[in-house]
Amino acid sequence: MKVLLRAVLFFDALFDLALGAVLLLAPFATFYAALQLPQPQPALYGQLLGMAMLGFAWLLAQAAFRGQLTVPVARMAGPVNLASAVLIAVWLIFFDLPVQGAGRIWLGLLAAMLAFFALVQIPLAKRIRHREREELLRREAELAAANRPAAAAPTTIHPSPSPEVRREPVITPPPGYGPGTEVVTDVEPVDTSIAPHHARQNPHP
Repeated sequence: MKVLLRAVLFFDALFDLALGAVLLLAPFATFYAALQLPQPQPALYGQLLGMAMLGFAWLLAQAAFRGQLTVPVARMAGPVNLASAVLIAVWLIFFDLPVQGAGRIWLGLLAAMLAFFALVQIPLAKRIRHREREELLRREAELAAANRPAAAAPTTIHPSPSPEVRREPVITPPPGYGPGTEVVTDVEPVDTSIAPHHARQNPHP
């Protein structure tokens, strides 16, 4: 698609180069009379327009060979060519141009060629621009995806086993061993009270 647009720009450059050369010959009345075209008056205006057409042709040629200029120049050249074609057609149809015979054919051919270039350049430039924008967005997305750090795999944290509490075996000491385990033998209380004397008992044996 872009190759086709560059080819159209190249032929448009050749066409504008020829048109610029014709306008540069504005002072030669006999040349315009042979083509039955109206001579620019004053001739300076025609020559200035011819220089502009030569510059336009050079720009189109650059866009035909330099890919980075193809779409921007085509987007500019298309509307200019279309407006020029419409302007020539309006003058031929609605205004009284001093053009007869072959002159009207030349001007009609000029309008048709400009319209053809415009109808090819405008849609092609739009499609290529849209495709390049999508390609740029895709590349940016791929670059962003490549630079994005890989998501870390979720790690399951297993609780570390708590250190086993070592319990000493409980040994019950036998009676009499260890503090608080003494065995106390029950001692019969000694009756220290004096037995009461019996009334009949002789205190003296």
